[in-house]
Amino acid sequence: MITAIPMKDQHIANHFSRADEMLFIDEQGQVKGRFANPALTEGCEGKQQLVSMILANGADRVIVRNIGQQLLSKLLSQQLSVFHAKNGRTAIEYFASSHLADCEPFTEASQGRPSINNIAKKANGGCCNHEHEHDHQHAHGEDCQNRSDLATHKRCCESKSELANETTTMKRCCNKKHSLIAH
Repeated sequence: MITAIPMKDQHIANHFSRADEMLFIDEQGQVKGRFANPALTEGCEGKQQLVSMILANGADRVIVRNIGQQLLSKLLSQQLSVFHAKNGRTAIEYFASSHLADCEPFTEASQGRPSINNIAKKANGGCCNHEHEHDHQHAHGEDCQNRSDLATHKRCCESKSELANETTTMKRCCNKKHSLIAH
């Protein structure tokens, strides 16, 4: 059994996606790998890379102190066992044990912390999650992940381009142009 543990300095990180690195140990407590956390620099894509790294290293379970609901949901959907460590100073060897008496199992995404960023996106119409009432297409290779200014960010459907025509309307979303399929 391989256990993934988010680390900051020599202790379990207080926040899963803000850990400096991910430590992988086996059931004897032997280190199987130690990798930099891609979520520190890559935003949402980095969080997906973090989940992929955990899976690629054969982890069966993950230890967390605090984790957001979205990321917890991704871990659980991959059939990973997730456990809440109550104390960040717990010896790493403890987590090699097959029975973690002092850890609460996380079995539902609601056990994680609500994401302030995700709540803000939804309040603004869900642009990056595309929760609008229209179909929305991106040009090849473009997405809504690269927003430069949250304060002035608008939903795709809030501003029109001067390049509009009858069948396709060019809109601005996250500072990029996209085609909207006419209704």
